[in-house]
Amino acid sequence: MFKKLIVEPEYDKYQIGKYLKEVFGYSSRSLRNLEIYLNGKRVKNYSKQIKKLNRILINEKEKETGIIPMDIPIKIAYEDNNLLIINKDPYIIVHPTEKKVDFTLANGVVNYFLKTVGKILVPRFFNRLDMNTSGLIIVNKSAYSQNFLQKKGNVKKWYLAIVLGIVEEDDFLIDIPIGKIGDDLRRIRLSTADGGQDARTHIKVIERFSDKNLTLIEAQLLTGRTHQIRAHMSISGHPILGDELYGETSFLAKRQMLHSYKCEFLDMDSKEIKVVEIDLPEDMKNLLSLKF
Repeated sequence: MFKKLIVEPEYDKYQIGKYLKEVFGYSSRSLRNLEIYLNGKRVKNYSKQIKKLNRILINEKEKETGIIPMDIPIKIAYEDNNLLIINKDPYIIVHPTEKKVDFTLANGVVNYFLKTVGKILVPRFFNRLDMNTSGLIIVNKSAYSQNFLQKKGNVKKWYLAIVLGIVEEDDFLIDIPIGKIGDDLRRIRLSTADGGQDARTHIKVIERFSDKNLTLIEAQLLTGRTHQIRAHMSISGHPILGDELYGETSFLAKRQMLHSYKCEFLDMDSKEIKVVEIDLPEDMKNLLSLKF
């Protein structure tokens, strides 16, 4: 399927390769997997100059995947020609690993594409969630949409989490570099000089539950580090309830009470901002409604 582009006036006299890289986020490597046509003629020289209102057609070469389609139910929160956004249940791994090669979310997505599109598409996950984290996962249907979303600022993500203790501040920023040492899975406070990465999370208190000594917070990722919210809340003294890696086990929760509930993205076709939002999962709702 061809993707049609019309060159905007501000990119008049750009080289076509530079245009596709800067505007749509393609890498030099990904350009090699494209068939590009300018005003109906095949382009093989990426330095070829384009003019305003030129027509560009892009055809992505089909990429193979070794992921086996499996009839695993997936909950669809949103879908269009470019994206599939899934409401992931907890306790399922997103992508096959060396130890877990099937019964993953990716197996279910490949199966869904096979049924709806009639062929196996590579599941290009924009974001991933830990096995025991629930909520929204964005899957790109093409390298084109993947590159577009990866441009800085095109996607924003918010989470809801139940954390231990009563968080006193209503609204604050956690700006603490995190990293890991050796083979330890945990991310800890680690200066950038020692290999830590810049990490910023905006926290907003939604509700305090004094009778349970718990707080429901909203966390917006301003950077995308592994385990960022889990590590930041632990460092701040309010680990996520049920998070065995960054806190401790709890009879109240079988998993970390973390849920990706909202995302905002720039629609690639309409150029409009779209928001997808889902409710808390039942286990988090039930926990908050318990009477102690």
